[in-house]
Amino acid sequence: MQKEVERELEKFLKGKVKQVYLKLSKDKEVKGFLEQANNLSILRLGYNDHGEVHSKIVALNALKMFDILVKKGFRPTAAKEEIGSIEDSKVAILVGAYLHDIGCAISRDDHEMTGVIIALPIIKRILSKFYPAYKLSKISCLILEAILCHMGNYEATSLEARIVEAADGTDVTKGRARIPFHIGRKDIHKFSALAIEKVEIKEGKRKPIRIEVFMENPAGIFQTEEIMLKKIKDAKLEEHIEVVANIRGESKVRYL
Repeated sequence: MQKEVERELEKFLKGKVKQVYLKLSKDKEVKGFLEQANNLSILRLGYNDHGEVHSKIVALNALKMFDILVKKGFRPTAAKEEIGSIEDSKVAILVGAYLHDIGCAISRDDHEMTGVIIALPIIKRILSKFYPAYKLSKISCLILEAILCHMGNYEATSLEARIVEAADGTDVTKGRARIPFHIGRKDIHKFSALAIEKVEIKEGKRKPIRIEVFMENPAGIFQTEEIMLKKIKDAKLEEHIEVVANIRGESKVRYL
C-alpha cells in the first residue's frame, strides 16, 4: 500500500515541494517519531495507523484538495497575507500533513499540542535549507497551525490548515484498520473502516471538491459520518466539498 501511495504522491511533487518531501521522508528523526506514534497507537492502544503511511496518505489527499481549490480560484492564506507563493502553501500543507500526528509518539491525549512542540525544531532544521529566517518563521506558523488544529479542538483559520484537517478525515479505508483489528481491538471504528474499500477525491460539479467513498456494506457509513464529515465541518469546508457514499448493492448516500 505504501508504494502505491508514494507513486501517486509523486505526481503532486515538483520543485521545492519535492525537495522538501525528499528531506522529510528520509529524515531519521522524523521516521523514529512516526514509528513511535504507531507503536503507541497500534501496539499499546489498539488504534488505527498514525504512522508514516497515514502521514503520506493525508499529505497526498491534502495536496489533491489544494490543487482543486486553487484551480477553482481559491487564494491560499500565504498569498493573501503575502507570506509566500502557491508553492510555499504546498510546502506548508505537505509538512503539516506529514507531521500532524507526530505527537502520538508521546501520548494520544493532547497529541496535537505535543506535536507542535516536537515538530518545531524539525521544521526549522529541514526548511532552513529552503527559506531565510524571516520567511521560515511565517511558513512555520502555517505548518504548526495545521498540526495544532487537525483534531478540531482548536480553530483552523488558514486555508492551508483547514485543508490538512479535512484531509486527515479522508484516511478511513480498510488498510488503516487491518493491523489493530487483528491484534485484538475490535470496535465500531474498526468494523466501519474495514467496510470501506477506497476513497476518491476529484473535482466536483455541485461543489469544487467531490469525495466518493466506496464501501462493501453500510458499516462504512459510521466512519464516513463520524470521522470524515466531522473533520470537513470542523474545518469549515462543507460549502466547498460534497461527499457521496457508494454502498455495494444499494443507492448512493449524498452528504453536504
